[in-house]
Amino acid sequence: MDNFIKAQENIVLCDRSLVVISVEKPEVAALKSIGFSFFNNMVITFFRLIITTNLILLGHIIYEEKVHYKLFMTFQIGVFILEFLGKYFIIGLLKYVFYGKKENKTIYNEYIRMKRALIFIIPLITIPISICSYYILELLFKYSLGIDSLDLIKEVYKKFLLFTPLIYFFEILFFLNLKFLAAFNRIRLVFMYIIIYLICHIVLSWMLLFILNYGIFGLTCSYFFNCLLFFFFTNKSIYRIVGKDTDNYFHLIPNINDFSWNSLRAIGKISFYSLLNLGEVFPIQFIFLVSLFMEKNQLIVNIIYLNFFELITEVFRGFYHTIKKELFVKNQDIIERQTFVLFFSVYYSIISLTILIILILFKNILLHIYIFKGGEPIFMEIAANLRIIYPLCVLLTSAKIILNGIIRGMDIPVSNGRRLSYIIICILFCYIFCFLYEFGIFGIWISMLILEFLHVGENLAKTIKHFPLVF
Repeated sequence: MDNFIKAQENIVLCDRSLVVISVEKPEVAALKSIGFSFFNNMVITFFRLIITTNLILLGHIIYEEKVHYKLFMTFQIGVFILEFLGKYFIIGLLKYVFYGKKENKTIYNEYIRMKRALIFIIPLITIPISICSYYILELLFKYSLGIDSLDLIKEVYKKFLLFTPLIYFFEILFFLNLKFLAAFNRIRLVFMYIIIYLICHIVLSWMLLFILNYGIFGLTCSYFFNCLLFFFFTNKSIYRIVGKDTDNYFHLIPNINDFSWNSLRAIGKISFYSLLNLGEVFPIQFIFLVSLFMEKNQLIVNIIYLNFFELITEVFRGFYHTIKKELFVKNQDIIERQTFVLFFSVYYSIISLTILIILILFKNILLHIYIFKGGEPIFMEIAANLRIIYPLCVLLTSAKIILNGIIRGMDIPVSNGRRLSYIIICILFCYIFCFLYEFGIFGIWISMLILEFLHVGENLAKTIKHFPLVF
């Protein structure tokens, strides 16, 4: 009888919880979802945040009583070469691993297969690119930027680019571990690792760069040490979660008998989605590629603005994942779905408009963040041309991403052919404004604005069609 009474109480509690969920106000539900959105793309955002942190640290190095702008520029060009020729493909694999709802056992098996494959894939891609990066930098400096001195290239290559295969090996496996923990709903643990990593990296880099004067090699040491350390920390956390599975703990040298080409074939399926990641980042990479053929002061300013643009775009993608998931869940109730979209869009618009206002009012805020005292006056003159158009690009990008989440949640995405045609239009306008009319980086961001406008127009038309009550 006691057991029966307890069972009835449990039923009442379950029923009550269901009632609470069903009567929860849509504005409250949307506000909670906005909060969770900041964590949805946390791992990939962290990847961009590391690059941003490194740039800011190098932007504050004083060399012979001046900011070392050429070092800042050379470092980012080297990073761009590594990313453009291979690292983005590997990050694309991580972006789409553990995609969708899966059982814990399935997630773990996928994690082990991916880890085994990455141990072979990462060196295979990063070592040749690291070696080639020196010669690519030499060509760019001589024939594009008009800089004949190779001393700086040698310094960046010997003290950073040469060590990137080792750094990226542990960094990417560390990202994989974070993705695994996130897939197991250990969000607080992932957030803790990210915060502690950033603190450790900033503190150690600051000591090596500014106190011990190790220069760029100090940044390399801090980068490698923290990636290695946190890779083992996260491995230990995974070891505790999955139990005493010795196959996972370090797993740096897998048993060759356990490895099979099935692991690589399984990764091959995910490789298709990683190509989609290349499609997402291509416009941004193209913008950087075009700026390499401009005057070096414009290139330095564009590095700063483009880096922040990539970072804020990854933050916005967290909201994209939220709205898409919520629309899948609410696909049975049209009114509930439309009400949720309305409130979520309002909250999201407030965040986007706040960023727009900050960028417009504090016109040189990015220069002051990335470079010591905002850099030379010439940088501020160049940045003045972007004061309005750049915030508009950020705003339109935020609109494109959230509208894309809505139409993906409704299973009516933009076709790949249409997306490709938009990119071609962007490239055409970029050529016209940058080289025919010689607008410089202002022309680059005009073409970017046109690209985002085309996406927003199509996404908005589809959204209005399927959510008439909201619009």
